[in-house]
Amino acid sequence: MKICLGQINTTPGDFAGNLAALKKGVDVASSEQCDLVVFPELSIPGYLSQDLLYRPGFVDRNLAVLDELRKYTRQHCEGLHVVCGYVTRNDGVGKPFYNVAGVLREGNLVGEYRKQLLPFYDVFDELRYFEPGRDLLTFEVLGQKVGLSICEDLWNDKGSDGYNYENNPFEQYRALDVDVVLSLNSSPFVHDKPWNRLKNIAPGTKRLSGGTGNKDLTLVYVNQRGGQDELVFDGQSFIVSGGDLLHVSEVIAEDSFDVVDISNSQPVIADVASPENKADVKNRAPQLKDVLVLGLRDYTQKSGFDQLVLASSGGVDSAVVCMLACEAVGSENVHAIRMPSIYSSDHAAADAIELHKNLGCWDYEVGVDHESMVRMLHSRYEQYTGDERNLVARKVANNGYASVADENIQARIRDLYLMHFSNAYGAMPLSTGNKTEAACGYYTHFDMNFSFAPIKDIYKFQVFDLAQSSELIPDNIWQKPPSAELAPDQTDEASLLSYAVLDPIVQSHIEDQMCEYDEFTDWVAEMASIGERVSSDSSFLLNWIDRKDARASYQRIISLIGKMEYKRRQTCPGTKVSKVAFGIGRRLPIVEKWS
Repeated sequence: MKICLGQINTTPGDFAGNLAALKKGVDVASSEQCDLVVFPELSIPGYLSQDLLYRPGFVDRNLAVLDELRKYTRQHCEGLHVVCGYVTRNDGVGKPFYNVAGVLREGNLVGEYRKQLLPFYDVFDELRYFEPGRDLLTFEVLGQKVGLSICEDLWNDKGSDGYNYENNPFEQYRALDVDVVLSLNSSPFVHDKPWNRLKNIAPGTKRLSGGTGNKDLTLVYVNQRGGQDELVFDGQSFIVSGGDLLHVSEVIAEDSFDVVDISNSQPVIADVASPENKADVKNRAPQLKDVLVLGLRDYTQKSGFDQLVLASSGGVDSAVVCMLACEAVGSENVHAIRMPSIYSSDHAAADAIELHKNLGCWDYEVGVDHESMVRMLHSRYEQYTGDERNLVARKVANNGYASVADENIQARIRDLYLMHFSNAYGAMPLSTGNKTEAACGYYTHFDMNFSFAPIKDIYKFQVFDLAQSSELIPDNIWQKPPSAELAPDQTDEASLLSYAVLDPIVQSHIEDQMCEYDEFTDWVAEMASIGERVSSDSSFLLNWIDRKDARASYQRIISLIGKMEYKRRQTCPGTKVSKVAFGIGRRLPIVEKWS
C-alpha cells in the first residue's frame, strides 16, 4: 500500500489557498500511483477556525470546497483514496458542529468519521464548538482494513498518561483487528513534543499479548505544519508499524508530500519508543530556532506584512529577535532602530551596529531625550503641591515619588518612536521580551504590546543559547551582563535574581505549578537526574539553593509573578513553544488572593 503524507500549511478561512494545497497533494499522490493520500485535521476550513464557525456562510463554504475536492478526485485520480478534514453541522442535540474526517474516492464520499475525543486543556477548546462522535469508521484498501481517527483520539491509549476520557478509539480499532489506522492531526509544537508523540503512541501499534488485537498495526500520522497566531505546527508526520518507525517527515519550511510504500518499508528506528532512541528522535525534529522562524514568518505573511521593525539596543534579546526576523522575511525587509539615551553605553551602540552589519538589515539611529520630558512633567505637577491633601503633595512630602517612573519615560519614548515608524512606513513592530522577563513583569507597562513577540515563550538561557549558536551575533552581546540601561550601572540581575536561578524558578512555577521552595529544590534535583537543562549555570543554581536567603528570595519572585498577571494579560501574541505559555495556554484571574 502506497501512502502519500500531505503535510500542508493551512490558514483558517483561506478556502482557496487550502484547496490549492489539497489539490497539489492529490496530484502528487496520483502521479506516484498511491492508494491513499492523507491530509491534516480540518484541512479544508483551517485549524482552528474558532468562532469563525458561527459566521454566516462559513460552514457552507467549507462544505462547498469539500464538494469541489470530491469532483476533482473523479477527474484526476483513479483508484486513489483521499482523506481530509472538515466541519459538518449537528442537527441533533448537543454542540452545533462535528469535527469530521472524510474519505473520497473517484468522486464519491465513501465515509465520514466524527472526532470522538475533544480536548479542552491548554490551548484547546474544542468542546466549545463540537459534539463528540460515537462511531468508528473502517474501509478497505487493497484488501487491508483501514480505520480512521482524528488527533486526540490517539491520546487516551495505554501509555498516554494524563488523559482521561471515557472511551479509547485506538483500542477499539485494535479490537477490530484493523491493519492500518489513519490519524489526521493539528498538533502544535512544544518542547519535546515530537518525542512524546512517538513515546506515547508507538507502543499501541505492537501486538498486545493478553489484550485486544492479535497482530501488529500500522499507524499513519499526518500533522499540519506552519504558524497560526501563537501556535506553530511542526509537521513531523510519521508512520509507525509494530512499534518501529518507518518514516518521519522532517521538512517544515514548505509543504511536503512524502510517499511511503508501507508494505516494503524498513524501519528507520526500531522500537522507536525505547528511551535510548530519544536523542535520535530529537535530532530529527525541528530545532527551536526553526520553529521560531516559522512562527514569525507565517504570522507576518499571513497578516499581510512583508516588513518588520524592532528596537535594537545591543542587548541579547533584541539581537536574537533581529536574527530571527532576518531569517523569517529577509534582511532587506528588517528595520532595526537604535535609540540611545544618556545612560546607553558606547559598547551597546557599537554592538548593535556590528550586529546589523553582520545580518544585513537596515540600521537607524534616533536619540532619546527623556530628560526634557521628565523636567517638563515635574514642573507641571509641582504647582499642585500647595494643598497637602493632594496626592502629589503627599507623595513629595513623604519622599514617595518613584524614580522608576523617570526610567520608564525612556522606554515609553522608544515605544512611541517604534510605533511611529510602523504607522508611517507600514512595517510590523516586534516586541523583544522573553518569558522570564514577562513572568516577573520586568518591562514597562505596554512595552510588549506591539504586533508580535517572537521570543515571548522562551527563557533567558534559551535566548543566550540562540545567540551563542549564531556566528552573526557578536560575542560581546551575549557575554556582557544583561541591562535595560535605564539608569547608571543598572543590571537585570541586580533588580531580580541571577538568570541562572530565575529561569528555573519561573519554569517550575509556570509549567509545573511549583509554589513552595522545598518543591522547587526537589524539582531541580529531578530535572538534573533526567538531564533536562533548566539553567545557564547549573553549578551556580545548586550553590544558590544552599544559601540562607534562598527561601525568602524564592518566595519574593513567586509573589512577583502573581502580581504581574495584569501586565501579561495585555501583551501581544508570541510563538508558543513550552507546555504552558502566557496567554491562551495559561488562564488565571488578575484579581485573586492565592498567589
